[in-house]
Amino acid sequence: MCSRVLISRNESDRSWREVRAACASVVQELRARGVGESHRVLLSSANSAASVLATFALMEIGVSVGLVDRGVTPNQFARLVAEADADFFVSDHEEPAAAFEKLDARWVPLQALATAAEHSDGEPAELSFERWAQRSDALIVWTSGSLGRPKGIVRSGSSVLANVSRTQDRMQYTEADVLLPLLPFTHQYGLSILLLWWQAKARLVLLPSRRTDLALDAIVDLGVTVVDSVPAVYEGVLRLLDRGHTSTTLLESVRMWCVGGEPLQDDLLRRFTEQLGKPLLDGYGSSEAGNIALAAPGSPVHCGRPLPGITVTVVDDEDRPVPAGEIGEVIVHSPDLMVGMLEPGGRVRETQRTVHRTQDLGFLDEDGNLRVLGRKAAVHRFGNTLYPDAITAKASECGRPVRVVPVENGRYGTDLVFVVADPEARPAAHWRRVFADLVAEFEQPNKVLVVPEFPEHTNGKANLTALGYMAQAALRNREQKTEAPKQTGPAIPFTDRITVLQDVARLLSERRTEILGILTEVCNHRTATDEIDASIEALEGAVAEVARYGPQASRLTSVLMPSNIPLYGYILYVVIPSLYSEKIVFRPSRMIGDQTRALHKLIGTVHDLPLVLDDSGQREFMEQVGKKSDVLVFTGSYENAEAIREQLPQETVFCFFGQGINPYIVGADAHLNRAVDGLIKVRMLNSGQDCFGPDVVFVHTSVSAQFCNLLTRRVEALRHGAPSDATADYSALFYDEAFESTLDYLRSKREFVAAGGRIDFVDRHVRPTVLIHPTDTQFLPPEMFAPVFNVVPYSSQEWLNELLRHPYYAERAMAASVFGTLPDTVEALRERHMVSVDETLIEIENGNKPFGGRGIRANYVSVGRKRHTEPLLLSKVVASYLPGQS
Repeated sequence: MCSRVLISRNESDRSWREVRAACASVVQELRARGVGESHRVLLSSANSAASVLATFALMEIGVSVGLVDRGVTPNQFARLVAEADADFFVSDHEEPAAAFEKLDARWVPLQALATAAEHSDGEPAELSFERWAQRSDALIVWTSGSLGRPKGIVRSGSSVLANVSRTQDRMQYTEADVLLPLLPFTHQYGLSILLLWWQAKARLVLLPSRRTDLALDAIVDLGVTVVDSVPAVYEGVLRLLDRGHTSTTLLESVRMWCVGGEPLQDDLLRRFTEQLGKPLLDGYGSSEAGNIALAAPGSPVHCGRPLPGITVTVVDDEDRPVPAGEIGEVIVHSPDLMVGMLEPGGRVRETQRTVHRTQDLGFLDEDGNLRVLGRKAAVHRFGNTLYPDAITAKASECGRPVRVVPVENGRYGTDLVFVVADPEARPAAHWRRVFADLVAEFEQPNKVLVVPEFPEHTNGKANLTALGYMAQAALRNREQKTEAPKQTGPAIPFTDRITVLQDVARLLSERRTEILGILTEVCNHRTATDEIDASIEALEGAVAEVARYGPQASRLTSVLMPSNIPLYGYILYVVIPSLYSEKIVFRPSRMIGDQTRALHKLIGTVHDLPLVLDDSGQREFMEQVGKKSDVLVFTGSYENAEAIREQLPQETVFCFFGQGINPYIVGADAHLNRAVDGLIKVRMLNSGQDCFGPDVVFVHTSVSAQFCNLLTRRVEALRHGAPSDATADYSALFYDEAFESTLDYLRSKREFVAAGGRIDFVDRHVRPTVLIHPTDTQFLPPEMFAPVFNVVPYSSQEWLNELLRHPYYAERAMAASVFGTLPDTVEALRERHMVSVDETLIEIENGNKPFGGRGIRANYVSVGRKRHTEPLLLSKVVASYLPGQS
C-alpha cells in the first residue's frame, strides 16, 4: 500500500508519520505565538494541506475551535471573531485586512503555520485530541443563515468524536480507502470526512471543491474509492461525462458516491445511477447534531436509517407521530446534540436537551429509512397549506433541477414561481405542460422561470436568496406587461444574469493571486487587496441594489473607464449594470489599458455577458458608440465631461463622476490618534493616487501643534516598497502627470514643508510630505494625486464655515470628513457633501449605494441638456432618468 495518505495537487504528499510530525511543528508554532488550551481560535481557510494540519493542531492543543467559511468577507469574518470573543484567529488571507486591525484577537497567518509544517524534524504528535474531547465548547460552526442571520452552534468535543464513530460504524471506511471530499472543511459535513480520514487512517485527496474536471482525473489517476459532495457538483459530473471528459468504466474504483448538504432530488439520483451504475448514497446531518442518518452500500434507500444511538421521528403540526410515508417535521433524538448557542461576547447559552426540532420536512418509510424534502416553510394558497420544498420534490421528476419559490402577493396570498435549471433553454410553456402532470392543481405555478443553472453559494448549495430575487423580479416583469408599473418588489430586467455575478465574485476570491498580479502593475499591494474585497462586496450586494431602485432595461450603455481602480470600476460600471443593460461597450483608459484588458479576459472565462471592450480612440468611440447609447458613463475631469456632454443627443443619460476636495476637518475635542490614523489611511490610499484623498486638512489651533507632531512622526515612519510588496505602506507614483504636477507644487510650496518633500526622479518616488500652511489661510487647493498632506490650522468655526462656502469649494463639493464635535459644520457640509463623522470616506463608501455631493465639478447626471447634481449610483440614475422604453 502506498504510504502517502495526504495527497494535494499543489503541495507535497505526506505519510501518516509526516502528517503527525508536521502537526507537531504547527502545534509548536502556535504555542510560540501564545496559543494555549484555554483559548478560543477561529479558523477560516480554503481546503489545503495547511488547513488540515492547522485544524488538527488546534484540536491537539485542546482549544475551542470555530470554523468559518472562507467565502465570507474580511469584515464578516472580523465580526464573527469579535462576537465569539476569540483570542486568536487563523486564516489564509495574504495580509491582514483593515477589519482585522480593529480586533483584540491576534491574527495567525496560515502561511506561517504552513512554513512551520515544512520543518518537521521532531517527534510526531500523538493526535489523540484528548484535551479537545473534554471541552464543552470544543467546536463552533455557523449555520448557513437560510432562516435568518447565521447562528453559532457550539458542540462538545466528545459529542463530535462520538458522532464520527457512529458514522464509521455505518460506512465502514478502511485503510485501503482513498477519500475525495469535494466539500469545505469549515462546514460540518466536510469536517466529519476529515475526522473519518483520521480515524480510519485512509488516504485523503485534496482538490478545489468546484473543479469536477480535476476530480474525475483524480479518480482515474489515484484510484479514489469514496467521493463526498453536494448535489450541484454531481450535476457537474454528469455534464462532464455527457461531454466525453472521461469514460464511466474508468471510474469503477469508486465504491461510494456520497451526497449531502441539501435535499437530493429523485431525478438526479435516477440519472446518476443510470449513467454510473452505482447510486448516490444520500445522508442527512446538521450543524446542531452532526450526522443523523446515512445510506450505505448495502441499503442505498433515501438518507438511510438513523445512525446507532440516534432516533428520528416525524410528527404533524400538533406533535403527533405520523404513519410511515406521511410527511411531517423531522425530530431528532441524539446524544450528539449541540450544547448551546454562541451569544455576542463569546458566552455559550446552554440548551439542556437531547431533542432537536429540525424545521425540516420529511418522512420515514416502512423500513425506517428517512427521506428529507426540505425546510418546513408553510405557505397558504387557495385555502390550502403548502410546503414549497415538498412541491419541489414532486416537480423534480421533470428531469431537470427545480426550485419552487414562494412570493407573497398581498391579499392574493402566495404566488409560486417554479425556477428550472435548463441548459437547453426550453421555453416556459414547455415546462408548464410538464409540471401540470406532476403536481396538484392547487400547486401549479403562477410563473415558470427558466435559467441555465442555479446561483450557488461558495459551498455549492443553491443560493436561495438570489433565487428569491429572481422569482420576485420575474413576477414583476410579468405584471408590467398588463398593468401600470408598480413600486412593490424588485425589478431586475435580466434575471438570468444573476448567476453570472455569483460566478464573478467566486472567481475574484478563488483567483485572487492572479488578480493581485494584474492590479499591482498600477497600484500598491494594500490598495489592490482592498479593491478586490470591495469588488466582491459590491457583487454580493448587486441584486439587492438593482431590486431596490428598479431600473428598466437599457438598450446600450457605454462607459469611458476611469484611469484608476481598474477592477472596481469594471465591476461597478460594466458587470453590475449588465443586470439592466442589454449590452455594455466600454473603452479602457489609455493609462491602464493593459490591466483593464487583462481583467476583462480573466473575468470573461466565467461568463458570456454582452460586455464589449472597444479599443478605438475617444473621438471614434463617441461617434460609433457614445452618441448612440441610452446611457453614457464618464469618469475624469470636469472640462472633458463638458466637452463630451455637448456632443450627446438630448435623450442620452450622461453620468459624470469627477473629483472633489474632500476636506478633512479636525475639531478641538477630536480623538487625535484616531484622526491622524484615519487621515493617513485615506490620503495614502493607492500611495496618494486616489480621488478619496483629502486635498486639505483643517485642524483647530488648540490642537494643531499636537496633531501635526503626530502626523509628521507617523508619515516619516511609512515604509516604501515595490507595488507587489505586501508589507509596504506605499510605492512610487504610477501616473506621469501626477508626478510632474506634484513636483511643481512642492517646489512652489517648499517653505511650508514640515516632513518629507524628497523626490527621486529615477523611480518617481515621492516621500509622503506634510505641509503646514499659516493659520486661517484662504487655501484653495489643487486636486492632489500624490501622498501630500496640506494642513491649515483654523482659529474659529465661523472662519472655517465661511471658507467652506467659497464658490471654489462649493463647485467641488463631493465628500468631507469631520472628527470631533462640530454640529454646525457638519450640518452646513451636508447641504452639498457626503459627510463622514469620526470615520473616513473609506468606511462610509458602499458600491451599492449612491455616493458623492452636489458640486458641479464633483459629479452630475445630465439628460435633456439639464445637469442634476446629487449623489450618484448608476442603477438609481437609470431608474430616475432613463426615458421609458417602448
